[in-house]
Amino acid sequence: MKIYYPLYYKDFECIADRCRHSCCVGWEIGVDDDTMEKYRLLPYGERAEIISHIGDDGCMVLADGERCPFLCESGLCRLISTYGDSHISHICREHPRFYHRVGEKIECGIGASCEEACRIILSSDFGEFFATEREGADIADETDFDSVSYREKIYSILHSDTSHIEKLEKIKALYSINDYIFRSDSLARALDELEYLDEAHRSLIRFKMAEMRPGFEIYFERFFAYLIFRHLSVAEHYDDLRARLGFCLLLLSILEGASDSAKDFADICEIARIISEEIEYSEDNTASLIFEIDCLL
Repeated sequence: MKIYYPLYYKDFECIADRCRHSCCVGWEIGVDDDTMEKYRLLPYGERAEIISHIGDDGCMVLADGERCPFLCESGLCRLISTYGDSHISHICREHPRFYHRVGEKIECGIGASCEEACRIILSSDFGEFFATEREGADIADETDFDSVSYREKIYSILHSDTSHIEKLEKIKALYSINDYIFRSDSLARALDELEYLDEAHRSLIRFKMAEMRPGFEIYFERFFAYLIFRHLSVAEHYDDLRARLGFCLLLLSILEGASDSAKDFADICEIARIISEEIEYSEDNTASLIFEIDCLL
């Protein structure tokens, strides 16, 4: 089975104890059956200690500060330090990677809610892929809809030698997306009704027209290209694709609006990371906004 990755994927490596926003804090950490079986094969004392921290729902019971009970003060994982990567759950090994099926291909990327992944995404060009082999049978797509051709049209526009605003206007015109939907009261309400991991981020997640700082456009376009790869690729039909494109444009506009006070690349990265963490890493928030945009189109 071939899996296709953006070229920048090869640059990703977890920065572990140097991470300021550990994925071992505040997140639901499920333990898969295969990993649980490995724990059951450990000596009794070690097995009992690990399993005592796993709830009836199969997730780690978070300790004070919503920290994974195996997250050391140093920022390293005690399970990895003791047993290696083989004894952490699937979600811990794979994060921030995501996979989706496009036609007869499997595509993989890294998610912007991870600060190191976000730094790489906003530092890298987009649109090129490499392939690698993995064990497993090839899987045929259940739909004949060709989302990749639409994605490539958008990438072609983003790579064109015109201004950032002109590129976005051309994309919106191509897919008949009017700016009025982003100013609608119903979409504003939908944003207000989202569930937030950190309530302090609520004031940041807004559609706001702002004067764009010169020099930041390339970061906005790279973030937008990442969103297109992650969310447009899985569209099941043309109307679904338009709604998902509207969702990507909304998240881009939130980044642009929230970046009016950004001083440098690090500030842009942090705002993009927050948007990813609060919206696209919540299935409910993502589905709610795509549904609302679909109704407005």
